[in-house]
Amino acid sequence: MIRKRTTLTTTERKQRLFCLLFGSVLLGAALGSVMLRWQYDGVPTSWACFLGMFLEKRSSLAALWLGSIGNILLFLMTFFLLGFSAVGQPFVWLLLLTYGVCMGGALQMQCGSGNVLVRSVLLLIYFVPVSALLAVASRESLRFSGKFTDYGFRDEPTDQMCHQLRMYCARFVVLLVLLVLHTLLYSALFYAIEM
Repeated sequence: MIRKRTTLTTTERKQRLFCLLFGSVLLGAALGSVMLRWQYDGVPTSWACFLGMFLEKRSSLAALWLGSIGNILLFLMTFFLLGFSAVGQPFVWLLLLTYGVCMGGALQMQCGSGNVLVRSVLLLIYFVPVSALLAVASRESLRFSGKFTDYGFRDEPTDQMCHQLRMYCARFVVLLVLLVLHTLLYSALFYAIEM
């Protein structure tokens, strides 16, 4: 008799959660595009300028790098801090959706002003890896928030929590290094194309 497996492995659960989180970013991007596209005259659009609005003028390499990493670093640090909250999980989802809304607005504003193909390719080279990186950061934040809650309400050993904390911090350091490398490469590419 062949038994059917009814539970998911850890890898399958991580993959499904990543897909849900990335889907949340895409849903936010669609909402941001729709909100900006069909706005009425009184709606402020400053939220759409929050991410990556560095295609308007010629800039130095340092200014391009600061423009491409600044607000994303704020999102990454917020995800890191939300992991330390026992009630941080809903805010992680909300923050990821907010990032998607800002991304959709930025794409709509940039691609609506001419030279659509070049701008959309350049922005997608930037936003797709950053979105994946933030989805991984949100997954880790959700996971550690759950562990933090377990530690507070259950009788978890302290040494296990210390190990989890070290791993959590190490993962975010790796994500930070990947973000810095990606934004440096992207800024150098954009600077070379701009010249």
